[in-house]
Amino acid sequence: MRETDYLAGEHLTALLRSPAWAVRANTTAYVLGNRVWAAAFDGNIYECVVAGTSAGAPPTFNTNIGDTKVDGGVTWLTLKLGMPKRPLYVGLFTVAPTDAGGGTEVTGGSYARQVYQPTDANWTPPSTVRNASNKVAITFPSPSAPWGTVCCFGVWDRLTGGNLLMYGPLTEELVVNSGDPAPSFPIGAIQVLDRQRRNPGLRTTLP
Repeated sequence: MRETDYLAGEHLTALLRSPAWAVRANTTAYVLGNRVWAAAFDGNIYECVVAGTSAGAPPTFNTNIGDTKVDGGVTWLTLKLGMPKRPLYVGLFTVAPTDAGGGTEVTGGSYARQVYQPTDANWTPPSTVRNASNKVAITFPSPSAPWGTVCCFGVWDRLTGGNLLMYGPLTEELVVNSGDPAPSFPIGAIQVLDRQRRNPGLRTTLP
């Protein structure tokens, strides 16, 4: 079974980007696909499935998943709140991990994972070919001791330890010595790709 383009894009959006919803507003035009939550948050998200202008007062939403509610000229479909946002920490490996984790992460020499929050400012929208990329550079500390040969990188949900969310090889391995310039991923270097296309989850190059 394969994900459609739509579902793959939804997964990338849920993990990487700013929430695509806002509090439902009175007398406001909504288009298909707009998502809102109730002013008194009830744990649900409501998606516009009939475009129009909302009523002048909030509706009483139907809260069972798959329910619909007419709100003026808008019809809302009840969804459950998706994947919670997690801070994202980018790090480097000298031995590749697997889907089960493992690998050897760089240690010492001033190395540290770099936080890179899941916001629209940091990630591009998933494209029609189901990928997203970084919108700002990610720069590591200048190495104060050798880091070895960096072969891969990963994204975790913690500064140390935590869960490995994504990983992939560098296009070219990089030997990092003490005193070298700070390794940095330039804008657009990180490509989060659809695994169904038999690509790794991430591919990029360090300069």
